[in-house]
Amino acid sequence: MRKFGYAMAAVLSLGIIYIGARYLLDPEAIAPTFGVPRLPPGDDPFPRVKGVRDIASGLVVLALLATRQPRLVAIGLLVESVIPVGDALIVLGSGGSPAVAFGVHGATAAVTVAASAALLWDARRSDARQSQPRQSQPRQSRAELTTPEQTSA
Repeated sequence: MRKFGYAMAAVLSLGIIYIGARYLLDPEAIAPTFGVPRLPPGDDPFPRVKGVRDIASGLVVLALLATRQPRLVAIGLLVESVIPVGDALIVLGSGGSPAVAFGVHGATAAVTVAASAALLWDARRSDARQSQPRQSQPRQSRAELTTPEQTSA
């Protein structure tokens, strides 16, 4: 589960960094894919603001992945899943495409939560294994520890 969670976190972070870069470099080309019916004019700075936000959120996940702490990555992903949920609500609230709201933003939120759940599941299993007492070997008596050479001397 850990590999799945880490892989999904990496794919999500690299994907959103790519999308953010497109919003910075060519906002007119990428903006229609967000799903809102009325696009901002070409000189509107908000698509570029979205680009910076997307790049930063992707970098945060990559930084969390670098810690190699599944619970920390999972919590970060859960927090960041608010972004695509908010995006879906914005699309729906502005009369945009429900297909984009659910198919793009909703699916992104679902995959983000699934990756987080996989990492939390793995962290919980790891914690349970570490908290179990080790099976101790039965103690040997002094007579069992004594070798025949020691008793004949």
